[in-house]
Amino acid sequence: MRVAVCHDRLMEKSGGERVALVLAKTFNADLYVANYDPEHTFEFAKGINVIKTSPSAEPPLPQLYTLVWMKDAIRFSKLKELKDYDLVVTSGQLAHFASIQNPRNIWYCHTPNRALYDLRDEVRARLGFLWQPFFDIWADLWKPFDRNSVKHINKIVVNSKNVKRRVKDFYGRDSEVVYPPVDLKKFKFKKSGGYWLSVQRVEPEKRIEMQLKVFEKFPNEKLVLVGPGKYGKEYMERITRMVEKMPNVEWKKDVSEKELVELYSNCKALIQTPIDEDFGLIAIEAMASGKPCIAVDEGGFRETIIHGKTGLLLKEPYEENLANVVENFGKYRFDPKACQARAKVFSEEEFMRKMKKVAKEVAGG
Repeated sequence: MRVAVCHDRLMEKSGGERVALVLAKTFNADLYVANYDPEHTFEFAKGINVIKTSPSAEPPLPQLYTLVWMKDAIRFSKLKELKDYDLVVTSGQLAHFASIQNPRNIWYCHTPNRALYDLRDEVRARLGFLWQPFFDIWADLWKPFDRNSVKHINKIVVNSKNVKRRVKDFYGRDSEVVYPPVDLKKFKFKKSGGYWLSVQRVEPEKRIEMQLKVFEKFPNEKLVLVGPGKYGKEYMERITRMVEKMPNVEWKKDVSEKELVELYSNCKALIQTPIDEDFGLIAIEAMASGKPCIAVDEGGFRETIIHGKTGLLLKEPYEENLANVVENFGKYRFDPKACQARAKVFSEEEFMRKMKKVAKEVAGG
């Protein structure tokens, strides 16, 4: 079976990019992306046939990224070469437009575009008074295009029960849950190196400022923050100023896979504070390393963390309760083997097995 995988872009080490690459590996597929930076995405991308679809130039202002996304989505919708494949598997918020070209298709949905749906008000508020009317025009214009594209999708697979609810609410479509893959073999447990770990893209939805405010109260507790900061000048300057004032916080903006594995293996615990996280692959990677995840009681974390056994789900007020955990962490006992056993539910092998089953149902044969 000849398969094409389409994903928005390969420009960084995110959970969505890893899933797209594993999908390409699963089906020995060509991988179409709007843009590709082999130096900043996962190293195993170099063993996959990645095809760029004429990338758009980077905009001069972050507020104009929506125009780039629209152009990329339109390019995906016009990839006529996809007609020649037995199956097209799309991944991301833009690449699903490629489904228009081939009725034998699957969308692996990480989440519907949250700026159009559940986080519209939050995104709009951050743009400022001058940009808000333009955002409203874009959202009102683009939402019908987004929903129309989804009508062309044969089968929707989602990364969590949390996203399954969003797909039903926003598109009125049923979907099947197949949890994202974790390469369990590369993770290992080591004794604590005395630091807390936080891994994600540094952007407002991740509530990084909350984490920094907590560690500001505990100068003897070290936090290692890992993730690129590309959100916007004003926000990034604010986070940078906060970090520069805190000698107990180290911000690593770009790390290799090998270094990240070491950071997981030596940390006390992982901290995650995003707003209603789609799934939370980072939590699984920590548990695969035998380390607990301390996360807000929202979104996909409710599906992955066993409270009190493989981590903690924080109730509101989050900042106060996270501070209590940091201050009293010595009172908790987490078994590394229990964490690793939980991670096995989300293995790469299980993901590949389930996706091949779905592919057979859609493509036949």
